[in-house]
Amino acid sequence: MSPADRRDALVEVFLDLAHREGRRPSTSEIAREAGVAEGTIYRAFATKEELEQEALEVAFCPGPVRLAIDRIESTSLRGRLIDFTGIMQRRFTAVFGLMAALGLTQPPRRLGHGACYEAGRHVRRSETDVADDADDALDTAEDTAEHARHHRLLDTLQEIVVDGADEADRAALGVSTRDLVHRLRLLTFSGSHPGITEGQVLTPEEIVDTVLYGTLRRGPTGCTHPSSSEAPEKALTPTHRQPLTSEPGPPPKGTRC
Repeated sequence: MSPADRRDALVEVFLDLAHREGRRPSTSEIAREAGVAEGTIYRAFATKEELEQEALEVAFCPGPVRLAIDRIESTSLRGRLIDFTGIMQRRFTAVFGLMAALGLTQPPRRLGHGACYEAGRHVRRSETDVADDADDALDTAEDTAEHARHHRLLDTLQEIVVDGADEADRAALGVSTRDLVHRLRLLTFSGSHPGITEGQVLTPEEIVDTVLYGTLRRGPTGCTHPSSSEAPEKALTPTHRQPLTSEPGPPPKGTRC
């Protein structure tokens, strides 16, 4: 096994143990789970802290998430949003569990994941990059670049998730596609956190239908909003739903919005 493969294997074991045990694993536990001598860990990593730092970079790397989103195949808007929400929910759940296991109160600072976006996986930084982190000026420049990349990623999510859906579905939206994805991410985050939801985690379908249709069975004008039991591909057409930003007048008797 090459040194790089050995590092990857130990990182995977570290993360598996942290999720399974709900705490920071010891080097003896990592060695036993990996089937190696404890000294092997220190031949791959100078310290246990270095192993943990690399594990965090892998766990918070956005590359695999971007790749999964790229592979969404559904053509209906609701279907694409449900697939997207499921991907993000799995991501949030894994992050929440890891942060609780390691006693983190906030995610670690992003560390140059530009190459990861393109590769669709975590790309380990070179030793030169790691050394550069000690320079505050370079850190600031890296943070700025990563912030810009993050916003470009949000634009890409909008294009992949929403713009790839049926034109009729998109035409019925009363908010911008970027605003739709933003609201969906917010509800997915809060609706997936066991502490915020008091243990009643929302499903991807519940999250998407809340953002698209709301929770009222009948609106103030007497309009009946489409329920999730109706055909998803018809639930967003203009004949079924008024745009979110409009001020609809009273509908003719017996009609639906």
